[in-house]
Amino acid sequence: MASWQPSKYSRVQLEERRLAALEWLQASTATYKEIAEHFGVSVKTVSSWKERLKKNGTLQATVAQGRTPFLTQEQHDQVRTLLREGPLAHGFPDDTWTTPRVRELIGRNLNVWYHRDHVRKLLHALGFTPQKPDGRAVERNDQRIMTWVEQVHPELKKKVAEGATLVYLDEVGFAMKGVRRRTWSTRGVTPLVRLPANWDKLSTIGAITSGGHFFQNTKKGAMCSSDVIRFFTHLLSKVKGQVIVVLDNAGIHGAKQVQAFVDSKERLSLVYLPPYAPELNPIELVWAYVKRNVLGNFCARTVKELKARLAAAWQRVRYVELPSKLMTSNQCRVQ
Repeated sequence: MASWQPSKYSRVQLEERRLAALEWLQASTATYKEIAEHFGVSVKTVSSWKERLKKNGTLQATVAQGRTPFLTQEQHDQVRTLLREGPLAHGFPDDTWTTPRVRELIGRNLNVWYHRDHVRKLLHALGFTPQKPDGRAVERNDQRIMTWVEQVHPELKKKVAEGATLVYLDEVGFAMKGVRRRTWSTRGVTPLVRLPANWDKLSTIGAITSGGHFFQNTKKGAMCSSDVIRFFTHLLSKVKGQVIVVLDNAGIHGAKQVQAFVDSKERLSLVYLPPYAPELNPIELVWAYVKRNVLGNFCARTVKELKARLAAAWQRVRYVELPSKLMTSNQCRVQ
């Protein structure tokens, strides 16, 4: 009688058993019943092994070929190219690929109409994954941005090499409403973060320099042109020599009193970034760092509590030398 057998075999174990029985079948010295008892199978199974051996000459497993794919490899490459052209190029109303749209794209161009569930598998096979897109302003002018990078940036780099200090400046608001960030939680249980519905906020004007220094001033409410002037005054008291401030086109940056102040300071000059190009200003990454790593899931019950948290954040920014790292890794670095 056969010894104890597991209730379920793996594919490898099943094949190993068949190949072990092969010698018994070829020797023809044991009956089907004896073989069945030794290997723990039915007589019918031994009979099917014998028929399989007679037909195929082996008991090794065969690999099922499966259904012939609807699309060839060349057509897969064609679909990949069509997708990379973007939805707008194919008459869709916005720049978003959805499975119904991809299904329609393949059907229109290759006359193959997949089920939408299979379209997801095909997209993964083609190297596409569902992702949250980055936002870009409609008013953004990519050509103007490229021109700034190619023409203005080299001039800034040259001035820094000559001894000038480059300063990237920007303002940001931190609302009492808080920032939600990802956190671990039990599968199927959505974590809850309690945040106030208060709309009060603090505003910060900040700057990082080509020397790796970080400056900031935080106040309740919105920044105005007089705050910009006071911040410029603070920069000039801390930074010696020629100071070039790179900033965006916010209204408070181009106010008449700001321009008059800049004109009165011989060693201070302003360089404006192209509109809607935050990626050219490395201090944007400082704001993102603070919101994600310092204020993420933090519930401030008062403006005073939020301001204290931000005060600790600015110390943390200086401690980890984040400004210096950003200035040396940004795509428009000037050092």
